[in-house]
Amino acid sequence: MNLFSSFSIAVTALLAHKTRTLLASLGILIGIASVIVMVAIGKGSQQEVMDVIAGMGENMVTINAGEMKRRGGRLRLSGNVITLSPRDAERIADEIDEVELVAPFEEKRMNAKFDNNAAETSITGSTLDFPLIRGYQIEKGEMFSEQDIKTAGRVAVIGKTAVKNLFGEEDPVGQVVKVHFIPFKIIGVFEAKGVDTNGLDQDDLILIPLPTLMRRIVNQTHVSRIFVKISSRENIEKASEKIRELLRENHKLNDEREDDFTMVSQLDLEEMKRETSELFTKLIVGVAAISLLVGGIGILAVMLISVKERTKEIGIRRAVGATRQDIIRQFLYESLIIGFLGGAIGIALGVGLTLGLTHWGDWTLLLDQDSIWTASWVCALIGVVFGVFPAIKASKLDPMEALTIE
Repeated sequence: MNLFSSFSIAVTALLAHKTRTLLASLGILIGIASVIVMVAIGKGSQQEVMDVIAGMGENMVTINAGEMKRRGGRLRLSGNVITLSPRDAERIADEIDEVELVAPFEEKRMNAKFDNNAAETSITGSTLDFPLIRGYQIEKGEMFSEQDIKTAGRVAVIGKTAVKNLFGEEDPVGQVVKVHFIPFKIIGVFEAKGVDTNGLDQDDLILIPLPTLMRRIVNQTHVSRIFVKISSRENIEKASEKIRELLRENHKLNDEREDDFTMVSQLDLEEMKRETSELFTKLIVGVAAISLLVGGIGILAVMLISVKERTKEIGIRRAVGATRQDIIRQFLYESLIIGFLGGAIGIALGVGLTLGLTHWGDWTLLLDQDSIWTASWVCALIGVVFGVFPAIKASKLDPMEALTIE
């Protein structure tokens, strides 16, 4: 028996039991489609997170006073939080060549009032570089000026969420809000940015000049955070090391003392979120892959039934000259065909669902070509692994005994 004859006999045998063949391939079909869709969901989610990180600020390094620890899935400040000052920001801007922009930053959750409306929001103070580093765009009105910073002016730029909570549909530009009994004139409105990687609303803020916040509201000389924009992505690590050395020198920290600040770069955020996303993707793919195992067991069961039903046929083939290798090859072909049949339909279904959900649904899915190639190899592997035992069992049948079975 040549290869073509073995393949032809396998196809004929499977076509004789079309329903059984289709049901045997169903587990593979579902498993392959699930894996492709799940990987696409994972890749899409990862891309969304990367877009959010990029939207928080390009080539950005965030310096936090004290130590940042992960609690409840979020990075939170702990320890000494009075270690950063505007002077640190000035030295970073003046002495590190790889730095483009620097913005010292302070915020406090407080009530803001407009007429009879009151809402808690983030009262934030910073400099003119803050919206440039963090990617905030002015939608209406204007940003406060350098003169407002020097004179600690009582002007503010407001985010979309704060506008909705305080003004509703009314135009906020030119209106006056009170924070800590101090009136602030709204001179501009930021475009909407949405949530950050920690799920915090970036539009729930009122931005005022940093000296105004520090002198008139919180009465302090330190800041909790400094945002730094690096000249290029390639310079982030180099600049971060220089910033660390400068701050340690500025804070008079000797070699034995640990940093009294924490630096988080855009690269750190991307790596952390990528690891989380990949772990989630592996988890859901693992769950989806269970159906592949079930599909393989289905192939094993069908092939064992087929061997049982065709015992006399096997005896006849052996009697007319078929070798054990011919019998093994014939039944392996059958299991491979079942595997590839389920795999081909599963790939088509998985790709179709991915493209359909992306085009017509409110989903962000990215089709991964590697998952398709992997799925193809998995189909072949399942066909071989779960077809070997029935094939060997069939080849070991004694021709004389097989011919006497009714």
